[in-house]
Amino acid sequence: MSPNYKNAFTFTKRPIMEVTEEDGQLSRAGTLDAELNQLDALPVASGVKEVHNWSLRPTSSNDFFLRESFNMLLRSSADLPADQRLIMYDACDIHEIRQQLGYFRKRIDARRNTKPKKPDAQLYVCTPFDFDAFNFTKIKNDRERILTVQLQTGPYDVLTNKFPLFQKHMLLVSKLLVPQQMTFNHLAAVVQLLQACSFCAYFNSWCASASVNHFHCHIIDEVPPVADFPLVQGPLILGTRCLQPQGFPGFCYVFKATQLSLVDTVIQAMQADNQPHNLMFTQRHIYIFPKPLQRPARSRELYPETVGGPELIGSFTVYNEEDYEAISAATIDELVRINTAPLPSRVLRRGGGGNGVDDAAVHAAVSRTTQSAIRASHSLDYFKFSFSGDIAPAVC
Repeated sequence: MSPNYKNAFTFTKRPIMEVTEEDGQLSRAGTLDAELNQLDALPVASGVKEVHNWSLRPTSSNDFFLRESFNMLLRSSADLPADQRLIMYDACDIHEIRQQLGYFRKRIDARRNTKPKKPDAQLYVCTPFDFDAFNFTKIKNDRERILTVQLQTGPYDVLTNKFPLFQKHMLLVSKLLVPQQMTFNHLAAVVQLLQACSFCAYFNSWCASASVNHFHCHIIDEVPPVADFPLVQGPLILGTRCLQPQGFPGFCYVFKATQLSLVDTVIQAMQADNQPHNLMFTQRHIYIFPKPLQRPARSRELYPETVGGPELIGSFTVYNEEDYEAISAATIDELVRINTAPLPSRVLRRGGGGNGVDDAAVHAAVSRTTQSAIRASHSLDYFKFSFSGDIAPAVC
């Protein structure tokens, strides 16, 4: 048992404000720095915790609280009827079957098939918030709310995820009634949260596997498989060279977690073009996966589910053995390739701008995408130069 474990279950109530009679000075016991936000001093099993100094707390303390809160709710849900459970199952227990396929993995978990299906009518990435539809302020059991955290750009809740796909899978949800659209403030909030813990995150835009049109981001207690790809120099994005995962079979653009303004501008360009997208966050980087405007018909033939955030960050989940056996490394390569697309052309710099680098060729240099040979009629070999100086068309 760790030394902090006992402390986590010790709570001493103090007055919100205390003034001494001798000097009239406020006691530190009534400040945010003293009590209101120290999760170490609150029992995990108590009511909702509100935190204002998340970034000032030790990473180990934040990790401990999130993990123990999840474990406690998982244990308390185990003996309840399905409709009363806060977490249906542990995604990484003995019932999970998985196989590594290169950097990606496939897994089978029939329990996930009990999750309600996503709405079909998703036409616009920037669909306005619908106050009549379900949103996360309408949750039935307040125990789903693990934590309320006040970040620099606004208040958020950490909620349970009833149908987890990853280790300690939770949701970061805006307390404001805003749609499932990534903004600069949300970017800053996710990055701030991850800087003070060991968790990672992914985001599904509307039309890209999101099921609730209320801003939320998925928080997971593992480094996603795609983060293991080595990062190499990528194309210029709005004049700044990004990174790309070498060997990743689709389109992926990687930025440092400090480049929030640039990432926000790129996301706004995708939103303006109604281009669905998925994002992945680690402590150091933000990965952008632009998607085609429509789901390819071929994707349905290869994989029964929508290829969204979970798949593009490295994990393909199916519910029966037939679909599981049908997934191979080649299948995953094709699925990732056809379910990603380039960023809007106006944010890409083509031709190298005289610096000797053709950014149109960078993606081919770092990916495993197979490309057909260029026809001779489209190459320099179309013309043959004779020693006499005459130019004649080549035979094609």
